[in-house]
Amino acid sequence: MATSEMDVFDKIRAEEFPQLYKGDVYADWTGAALPPNLLLDRWCHYHRSNIFGNPHSCHAPSALVTEQITRTRRAVLDYFNASPDEYEVIFTSGATAAILHLQHFLFEGGELLLTADNHNSVNGLREIAKRSGAVVRYAPIKGDLTIDEAALTQMLSYPRSTGHKLFCYPAKSNYAGTMHSLEWVRIAREKGWSVLLDAAAYAANSRLDLGRVKPDFVPISFYKLFGFPTGVGCLIIRKEAYARMHKKWFAGGSILFVGVKKDLFVPEPSGYARFEDGTVNFGQIPAIMAGLEFMEYMMAHGDVRGHAIGLATMLYDELCEMREGQGSVVIHSARGNDTVTFSVKKENKIVDAWLFEQAVNAKSVYVRTGCFCNPGVNEKVFGYAVEPFEALYDDARLSDKVTMERLRELSGDAAIGAIRASFGYANNRDDVSRLVAVTRDFLRGL
Repeated sequence: MATSEMDVFDKIRAEEFPQLYKGDVYADWTGAALPPNLLLDRWCHYHRSNIFGNPHSCHAPSALVTEQITRTRRAVLDYFNASPDEYEVIFTSGATAAILHLQHFLFEGGELLLTADNHNSVNGLREIAKRSGAVVRYAPIKGDLTIDEAALTQMLSYPRSTGHKLFCYPAKSNYAGTMHSLEWVRIAREKGWSVLLDAAAYAANSRLDLGRVKPDFVPISFYKLFGFPTGVGCLIIRKEAYARMHKKWFAGGSILFVGVKKDLFVPEPSGYARFEDGTVNFGQIPAIMAGLEFMEYMMAHGDVRGHAIGLATMLYDELCEMREGQGSVVIHSARGNDTVTFSVKKENKIVDAWLFEQAVNAKSVYVRTGCFCNPGVNEKVFGYAVEPFEALYDDARLSDKVTMERLRELSGDAAIGAIRASFGYANNRDDVSRLVAVTRDFLRGL
């Protein structure tokens, strides 16, 4: 990492993230980015200087909001280099709500292909697909947590259906930071598949170029990029993909006319207006343009991904050789990502990740623990069977029956969750040093 580049990020940290100068270490960047001061100031200025009205009205405050939303749609397309002739933006409450729009995909007689490395918000599409009579399959991942390309090629080349086919995978694993090849978008589309590329984790530190990579659906949560606003995301959709979607219901905001005396409704004819049900989050959407401008500045003045990878690599190198008394560290993720996913061991047994999180949290060091809503990779890392858990949840009618002790027992006393440290543009070398130090202290206490 070049000194001048470090100076850029140190300057931005000092100016935009004063909350980090209380001695806290925030290493959960994949969970959420932190909002810079200028973004929050700009958003507050919007509301202090203007009257914002519901965009479904026709008065001046409504017109102002409508104009702002239109400008923001274009700003999102510009940031991702997506031609407005080819793509549209559907605003949602986040990436999960964006993915849920695929409930309208014409799965009947078709197929859903998922990789084993997917967030649960994508995994959930399988229930919609199954209820529509579609074939659902998973492409496996290998021990190094990369996609099994041979198996995936086979599955893409020989589908088990004749209807519409949807392939879903993450550009970056939210579990281990693994970067999956964007070439699979082109390969799958050439074989007749629609592609959902989950960019929620990827976009935090990397720029997705939709002028070069052309998936059909791209879900985004803006808080993953710049911390605020929460509760606002979008689905960037290829316009031609609308032909493979059939809206299954109507609601306010996406309808032109509804009759009650007669069973009649007239939906918006096409495009984002037909799929934005209800009122978009017009109070928060103005913050998106400021956030995108901040990201543009960051990307122009420094290598954001390189910065994050450099810090994660420092942590990786420190942890991979760490031994203290009976304690050691086992790393699950690959070197060279912006994320380090690991476990702590006492002798030959993995210690509960939650104990580590609790201990370092008390020292104002914040990491994420668990399966990170990514059961496919977690099963691969720890090798536990799913059937005992199925029996537990089938039998347990009350939530208090599902205890951590019972889960440990069913896993054969093996670990069922890991520790994830993930970095972004607001982190620095001191964060890594602190995380190394508290990990060493934890090992000494085992």
